[in-house]
Amino acid sequence: MARIAFHYIPGNTFLHRWDARCKFLAFLFIMATLIQIKLSFFFFYSVLLIFLFFFSRPPLKSLARELKFWGIFLSILFLFHSFLTPGVPLSAVSYLSIKKEGLLLGGFVCWRLGLMLGYAILFTSVTRPRELRDTIAWFLKPIPFLPDRRIGLMVSMTWRFFYRFLDYKEEVILAHEARLGGFNRNPFKKVKSLLLPILKKALMEVEEVSLALAVRGYHDQLPISLPHIPFYQWIPVFALVVILFLLFL
Repeated sequence: MARIAFHYIPGNTFLHRWDARCKFLAFLFIMATLIQIKLSFFFFYSVLLIFLFFFSRPPLKSLARELKFWGIFLSILFLFHSFLTPGVPLSAVSYLSIKKEGLLLGGFVCWRLGLMLGYAILFTSVTRPRELRDTIAWFLKPIPFLPDRRIGLMVSMTWRFFYRFLDYKEEVILAHEARLGGFNRNPFKKVKSLLLPILKKALMEVEEVSLALAVRGYHDQLPISLPHIPFYQWIPVFALVVILFLLFL
């Protein structure tokens, strides 16, 4: 089964049609304010994320299956905070040394990371890599002595290689299981049989992309022509800023 997490998912919703520059700016606002441990921000972003996911109509069941690893990671992180954070042990389970402060801190940390992960998946599912490249170059263009187009390309390529690496991992694991590799109890051989093919595929992908850029005559001096942003595209960004300001008060 093909992975869809961190991939662009074609659609015709407002989020897909929304100008990528406005999307990127709103995404930056959300990520920056999530640093604040403020309950009002967390509740607002949670409700907004649920609404936007249903509004953009991605295949939620497939996404949920692919995010099991992240759920396990956040659960382990929550347990570490619960046991290792200094504080007053809970009387009901004192023999486990679970601290009230650890539960609160672990809950906030996992909540924040879950929101960041959710918004990252949402942003990548409604934004093409080409749009992200041009958006970053557009934002960096007024800054002198910065190779805006090169930086935009590197960011979009990093995003591409990240989700392609996850795709290769899934392909190699499925091929390994199809060849009855799960019966191999030697952990070193299992790691070797999985890691080397993934690295080989990743290096071949990098080489293919480099050759494709060279064949197409890519260079940093190519102009980027983006249309003017209509006023109505800015309205969601202004609304988000106003709501965040009111919640911050």
